Amino acid sequence: MKIIVKLFLIIFFLILVMPSHGEVVDRIIAIVNDDIITLKEVENYVYVEKRSQFTSIDEYLRNLQLKEKLDFFIGGLLIKQQAKKLKIDVSDKEVESVIDNIKKQNLITEIELKEQLKKDNITYDTFAEGIRMNILRSRVLTRMVSPEVKVTDTMLRDYYDKHKDEYRDIEYHLKQIFISGQKNDGNQRAISAYKLLDQGKAFEDVAAEFSDDPSGKQGGDIGFVKVEELLPALKESVKLLVPNTYTNVVQTPYGFHILKLIKVNRTDVVPFEVLKDKIHEQIVLQESEKRYNEYMNKLRQSSYIEVKI
Repeated sequence: MKIIVKLFLIIFFLILVMPSHGEVVDRIIAIVNDDIITLKEVENYVYVEKRSQFTSIDEYLRNLQLKEKLDFFIGGLLIKQQAKKLKIDVSDKEVESVIDNIKKQNLITEIELKEQLKKDNITYDTFAEGIRMNILRSRVLTRMVSPEVKVTDTMLRDYYDKHKDEYRDIEYHLKQIFISGQKNDGNQRAISAYKLLDQGKAFEDVAAEFSDDPSGKQGGDIGFVKVEELLPALKESVKLLVPNTYTNVVQTPYGFHILKLIKVNRTDVVPFEVLKDKIHEQIVLQESEKRYNEYMNKLRQSSYIEVKI
């Protein structure tokens, strides 16, 4: 899966281990403090990223050379070791909450999520562990870097004024036609469904005939969805709609979507005083990310790292 998202915050996290297409002869290629790293671990990993609230698997690092992959792997291991020292942990409930958000953003079921992970040779348990490690990383940053960040009232107010639209709850009542990317003819089926809509066939009837989502039986009705929960590609498409109109075919890592907007619910902007603490947290997180490389360099310098390749 590869998704290009233009958002202000990019948080990289965890290395996931996944089966390779060829057999790797295993051996120790690095030692980091009390942990060893094997060749198979590094050969077979993918990098996972989180952009704002959206989480995906990024394929770009799959093509890096071994030494470059190893460098990223070591960074992830150091964070894990630091979390253990600080007694920072993440519960299963917290991990499942993030996974639920992923499903909402992609408008998919758990079965569809697992199907896509299987297609990418990644187990559900490995994906969940990747999310757990991402949360650990954020908490290590909060504990070790965030205290150094100073935030003034002026900074808080400026941030609020520039991001007011983000503090207005918007919900879309949507209907969806979803064609699974697991099907070889998925793209063609989505185009065929779209042509039928253009010819005047009722959205509900096309959803019942084509949609692979369980909602297809109910005419594609998926109820109200908060705007921030949507995958960016879907969000941008829906923003262009007025009630009773539908999007073009939108491709996501899980397949092909056609969304119909039924209704929009909007609330007033949340007052500054209510959001003050949340904004403070957001600014601290952004500033902490900027200082992340400096922190990681210090962590590497204070650790025993022996590379054997």
